[in-house]
Amino acid sequence: MIAISTASQKGGVGKTTLCINLAYSLARRGWRVLLVDTDPQGGVGLSLAKSAKSREGFYEFLLHRGELPHLVITTRLPELEVMPAGLSDASASAVTMGHEAPGRIADLLRAAELRGVDCVLFDTAAGLMGMTETIVKACDYVVLPQQAEPLAIRSVPHMLETLARYRAEGAGVKVAGILLTMVMREHEMSLRVARELREMLPAHLMFQQSIPRLPSFLDASALGVPVALTKRNPPPEALIFDQIAAELEQRTGLAKQREKHDEHASLLD
Repeated sequence: MIAISTASQKGGVGKTTLCINLAYSLARRGWRVLLVDTDPQGGVGLSLAKSAKSREGFYEFLLHRGELPHLVITTRLPELEVMPAGLSDASASAVTMGHEAPGRIADLLRAAELRGVDCVLFDTAAGLMGMTETIVKACDYVVLPQQAEPLAIRSVPHMLETLARYRAEGAGVKVAGILLTMVMREHEMSLRVARELREMLPAHLMFQQSIPRLPSFLDASALGVPVALTKRNPPPEALIFDQIAAELEQRTGLAKQREKHDEHASLLD
């Protein structure tokens, strides 16, 4: 099992949209995925189900108010489960946990692995501090969604320096890659930022795929479904997340896990 978090310096870069659609694509590709909402605003849960605002979840788990099987929401896709952020009083109480939080997150990951989960995907609040810092440090990989705007060129080096500090402090988290989001393909400044980031950073740090700014993503959020489920036949832009999922498999070693499993799949050969 691997644990993957998202992280960004600022909000509004498309982390929640990425997490929902990436989790769905990974599940469709055969992985058992647990999508965990750790943002107290509860974006994942509210995007998928209005009832999530009254459901216990991640912060109740941190406070020992429930165990994993009772805090996850099953979906119509058997491979995908969602843990909402939880109730506001729990998230407020969890702020005071301090040194207890890393241990509880480790407990969550162990429980997920015992449940047969292949990939735990964490949606996080903006900023690399507080609970987000704790979660990122507990993960194997972090994906950095980066909006294609001028601020990106200034903020990316700071993000990478912060993650390097985490590793120096003993965290094992690796950068799975920087993913350009909200790229406006008709806007020269947006395209220029995308080009400059790709020229500035080593190629292995950048996802080949990027996420454009499209009205269909807003429609999907309003409907409470991944983009692939907005129409009877998945719209072409849904393939973007399938491509990101395939690339993430290579970047995190999930693909090797599947190859290893396939080596022992035959009973007679």
